[in-house]
Amino acid sequence: MMMPVSVAPKILAVDTSTRRGSVALLEGKDLRAELRLDSPRTHSTLLLNSIRFLLGRLDWTLKDLNLVAVGMGPGSFTGIRIGIATALGIAQSLSLPIAGVSGLEALAHQAQQPNGPIGVVLDAHRSQVFYAEYVSHKGRIRQSQKSAVLDVTDLERRLGNRHLYVVGDMEACRIRQAAAGPTAWPRLIPADLFLAAGIGRIACARKNRWRSGDFMLSEPVYVRPPDALRNRRGKR
Repeated sequence: MMMPVSVAPKILAVDTSTRRGSVALLEGKDLRAELRLDSPRTHSTLLLNSIRFLLGRLDWTLKDLNLVAVGMGPGSFTGIRIGIATALGIAQSLSLPIAGVSGLEALAHQAQQPNGPIGVVLDAHRSQVFYAEYVSHKGRIRQSQKSAVLDVTDLERRLGNRHLYVVGDMEACRIRQAAAGPTAWPRLIPADLFLAAGIGRIACARKNRWRSGDFMLSEPVYVRPPDALRNRRGKR
């Protein structure tokens, strides 16, 4: 008797946490189509049309999907909300499971180091960065230090000459490989800052974390409070 063939889930993954928004369609961990949205315009004007366009390119419909994956931040408060609201709307309307993934974690998986600590950096603007640390061990990655907002100068002091792989937005954060060359520490790893495909792959591997039904996602990874909240506190 033949064993049933395992069917790879069809996944819609979206990330709008930064200006480098992206939409991806995957079958299991295989990327089938991707659209990258490097635009200063709000993602709300582009996201749904981008999803429709990609589905049409593969002759898929929303009803073909098995999972919706979404980037949970950190990044733009408005951008994160747009991505999550769109993903929730699609998932709930079709009774699909949904999975949220941190963009910092998606970057950590790009480091592909067999063992060792990984620092992850994203531009937070205003001469600041979002930063977190992970540990890679035998291909598995876990977070070892919670996300924080740092001034660029504080980041430089924190990294120092540590035996650390650093992945993320090096250009915007003005991080450079030490003058000693490619063997210097910390070791900088080039990153793809369009994160939807990576978010989809991580979500695919974590079926036990898929959520469905009458649910709300866990709190997005804002790290830095939105401007409106800071301004309101400042007036007290």
